[in-house]
Amino acid sequence: MDESANPEGRHSSRKRRVTPETMAEAGITLTLPKVTVKSIADNLGVSIVAIYNNIDDLSSLKALVAEEILRRWSPPLPGDDESMHDALLRFSVAMRDLVQKNPGIAEYLVGLTPSSIDAIRMIDAVQTRYRLRYDITPKQATWTVTNVAEHALALGVMVHHSGGRPPEHDAEIAARTDLDTLPGAYDTIDRGPDGMFLWSMRTVVVGTLALIDAPDFEQI
Repeated sequence: MDESANPEGRHSSRKRRVTPETMAEAGITLTLPKVTVKSIADNLGVSIVAIYNNIDDLSSLKALVAEEILRRWSPPLPGDDESMHDALLRFSVAMRDLVQKNPGIAEYLVGLTPSSIDAIRMIDAVQTRYRLRYDITPKQATWTVTNVAEHALALGVMVHHSGGRPPEHDAEIAARTDLDTLPGAYDTIDRGPDGMFLWSMRTVVVGTLALIDAPDFEQI
C-alpha cells in the first residue's frame, strides 16, 4: 500500500521505531554526554515530538540510556577461592573499564536516585555476594564495595587513563638532579595508566580492608 495515501499507517510505522529499546540503543551509540532529545530523534530519523511522547524529560532519557548500559554490564563477583583483596582489585579494574568505555556513566553512578532501579539492584547483588562470600556484615560489605567503586570511578575518569600524563614526562622528572625525593620513586613501578591505577587501587583496597576490621567500625 502507498503510505502517502495512508497517513495513519505512516504515523504508526514511525511510532514503532520510538521505543525504550531503540532510544537506549541510539543513546549508547552516541554516548551519554552527547544524548539530547534532538540527537536521539536525528539518530532514529523521527521528530523531536516523537521522542518527547515517550519520555518525561532529558534526565529520564539519559537515565534510560544509562540503565541499559548497566544492564549489559556484568560486574565481576568474588570467586570461591579468591581473597577479598584480589577480588576488589579485579572489581576496580572492571569499574575503570566500564567508565572509560562508556563516557558519562560515572556521573550517573555517583548520582543514583531511588528511580535508578536496575543500577541499585545490581549494586545490591554485588554487595550481597561480598557479604556472603567473606562472612562480613551488611555495613562492611556496603562500605567496602562502595569505597572501592567510587575510587575506581574517580581514578579511571580523572587520573589514570590513556589520555593522562605521558610516561616520558615521568622519565624526565626521574632524571632531574635538583630534586631530592621524587626521582627515587619513579623507577619502582610501572608508570603507565594500568600500573599507576593498580598501585593507587591497592592503597585504597588495603586501607578499606583495615578499616572494616577495626574494632570500632560498626560504631563509626
